[in-house]
Amino acid sequence: MANYREFRKETLSRRRRRSAQRGLRLVLVVLALLGLAWAITWAIETVSGRGEAPDADSTLDLGNTGLSGSVLAPLPMENPVTETGGGVQFTSMGPVQQAEGWAYTGMTYEKICLPACGRVDNTYFSTALFLGDSVTEGLGLYENPVKGVATVRGYRGATPGDVVNRVVMTDFNTNEESVPLDVAAQMNPKSIYLMFGANALAARDDEATENSFIAYYGQMIDLLREAAPEADIYVQTMTPVAADYSSTGIYKERIRRVNEKLANMALEKGVYFVDVYSALADENGDLKAEYSSDGLHMVAAGYKAWADCLAGHVAYSASNPYVMGSEYYIAK
Repeated sequence: MANYREFRKETLSRRRRRSAQRGLRLVLVVLALLGLAWAITWAIETVSGRGEAPDADSTLDLGNTGLSGSVLAPLPMENPVTETGGGVQFTSMGPVQQAEGWAYTGMTYEKICLPACGRVDNTYFSTALFLGDSVTEGLGLYENPVKGVATVRGYRGATPGDVVNRVVMTDFNTNEESVPLDVAAQMNPKSIYLMFGANALAARDDEATENSFIAYYGQMIDLLREAAPEADIYVQTMTPVAADYSSTGIYKERIRRVNEKLANMALEKGVYFVDVYSALADENGDLKAEYSSDGLHMVAAGYKAWADCLAGHVAYSASNPYVMGSEYYIAK
């Protein structure tokens, strides 16, 4: 009996020692893993610099978004948010904005274009001002949803430089002479739609001419903001031309290239950019035959398609007069 008791006592003692050893090994393994995790984290932070406070002059890194140091306002159909970044505070839905000294890079044409956002009825255009050349003139000449509702000032031969330099021009629809900036200041519109390009680019086919056009366009936007500070500004693409249209500086490939530059300029200026080109072009990128008048200007069907495109691409506002059936329509 004594031998059994001694044997059992020894057995229990060995079991306790083995349990203690296993517990100790488990603790050591856990501690080793925690130490390894800490070491890896420390190494990553050291290499990436995340463990250091950012420099006041450092540039924001937004990863693969294609933006460097930029701040974007919400898209028109997203829920409004209040967010502060880089000294810019957004409290409502609106156009793309940027903080002073920051630059936009890598944004694609498609991402810059204002997306379809409900559909407004014709009364929306009663507070809109259209400024442009003879292509815009047709909006006030042919039957379309804008005619007789919006204020259309299409000046034949006009360029953004003429607007900037306050040239007195004639609107052939009304046969009235005016300075576009004065028209904007006197009207104080809620929205301004811009389309220029044909006259500025027609004379010379070189990059310097394109860059001058874009520079004047940007100055024009700045001056219009001063003249009508409450207005939403919409930069429209140049319209397509017919496949057989012949001009020194106006052809499909160049129009597309300039539209890309206009898109980036609009982004930098924080204004809306509307792609009307796609609404008027065929599968080859040429002006649809049924819309063409002389290859550059359009007939009534073309202007109707243009106005219809604009009615479906208005920045969201609860006060917009959306048509019944639109996703943003509210019965009153």
